[in-house]
Amino acid sequence: MKDVTPYLIFNVLVVSVGSLLFGYHIAELNAPEDIIRCRKGGTSLELDLRPCIPMSEQEFGLVTSIFSVGGLFGAVTAGSIANKYGRKRAALFNSAGFIIGPILMALATNITTLSIGRIISGVSAGSSVVIAPLFIHNVAPPEHAGVFGASTQVIINVGILIAQFLGLFLSSVPYWRVILGVGGLIGLAQLVLLPFCVESPKWLVSAGERDLARRCLAKLRGRPDIEDEITTYSRETNHGSIHDEDPDPSQGLLDNATHNNTPQVTIYEFLTNVEYRRQLIAVVGIMIAQQFMGINVIIMYGVSILKDIIPRGAYLINVIISLLNLFVTAIAAKMIDRVGRKTPLLVSITGMGIFSALLGIGIVFKIQLLSGVSTLLFVSSFAIGLGPLPFMIASELVGHDAVGAAQSVGLTTNWLATFAVAYGFPTLRLVVGNGQVFFIFGILSVFFFLFVSKNIPETKGRTVDEVWGLTQHAD
Repeated sequence: MKDVTPYLIFNVLVVSVGSLLFGYHIAELNAPEDIIRCRKGGTSLELDLRPCIPMSEQEFGLVTSIFSVGGLFGAVTAGSIANKYGRKRAALFNSAGFIIGPILMALATNITTLSIGRIISGVSAGSSVVIAPLFIHNVAPPEHAGVFGASTQVIINVGILIAQFLGLFLSSVPYWRVILGVGGLIGLAQLVLLPFCVESPKWLVSAGERDLARRCLAKLRGRPDIEDEITTYSRETNHGSIHDEDPDPSQGLLDNATHNNTPQVTIYEFLTNVEYRRQLIAVVGIMIAQQFMGINVIIMYGVSILKDIIPRGAYLINVIISLLNLFVTAIAAKMIDRVGRKTPLLVSITGMGIFSALLGIGIVFKIQLLSGVSTLLFVSSFAIGLGPLPFMIASELVGHDAVGAAQSVGLTTNWLATFAVAYGFPTLRLVVGNGQVFFIFGILSVFFFLFVSKNIPETKGRTVDEVWGLTQHAD
């Protein structure tokens, strides 16, 4: 592959540690929940740490979901930091939170300390979903931008897999603290390795550091003849498009870009102007659908959901879920560019609705095989559509002048919806039942199927005017 050098891969992998830890922290409390909450016995460490932290369902839901509060703050501030100080330096700042947060969690003896650690980890995780994909897009060879762009979601799933795998072996007293502390070791590794990476050449050009940009790009490409690419960066900077056409969803938060000469639509205008009403409904609706279909219920609470039905296999099933999610996501990234956006979305919602209902039946009637298979197919259905597509669609529903506002609104909605589901699920499960709650997700799938059918147009290969039927698209 042209221009894909070992040093480029090294840079991408080191910066992508942030994405990996995003996935890791989402899933880290899933397997050891009963141990952390003192629902199973054990002995303490010699450090005079409590063997566990007594928590009710609601309190554990708050500890789990408060990660999203930090994530929202990190996501909405990371863009301006990355623009002002550079992608590499922003990643360095960010790695500090990935170290401090896990240390607090691993040593926590009360809910408050555990929650503060989760918030700090969330801030860094939210920042990482902006910084890492932006850096990757900036350094990826243009002809391989799609492959590198798709790597972020795959790496997030690797992080989820690592957390579930460790939970398979360490969900006991006192080793649950090791699960929470491992994130800090991974963050420390990133902090140590980042100084050996280069700054984004595209950002250096925008900051007026053209000579340094040449040296950095030459190291990444493994060849000295990179002047054409530097010239392209200069042209993009001059035309205000250095942040345009970025494939990653989080780049919409970079609407604070200082080099854009085209008047940008503000968030307030996007929210209040009738001209953007259809786009606003589509963006907010698809983000709510992604979270309210219940995927993070499985990622965050999967073990506690299945342990009464499959007591010996619940931990293993969650590892298999993570492996399957990783595999299907990688396949879906290639499929989407061929078949479009809307069809995979509808198929995804339909599958999640069907298998959610079947999972509910399996849990209510204690059918092990049905419960296990339905859980796997539920996650697979998410990975083919609702997983990778919402942010991609959000950027394709609006013109370049409104991408920043649309993505900011979308990401904020997504984090708030994540918090609502993660916090509300334990209480909802107590009220309606462990299996019956999945019937609610099945009913919601009907609503979201109708919503997407009516409000989400096909965007693949279309201009904004063609997307909304203002001009005719030549199929």
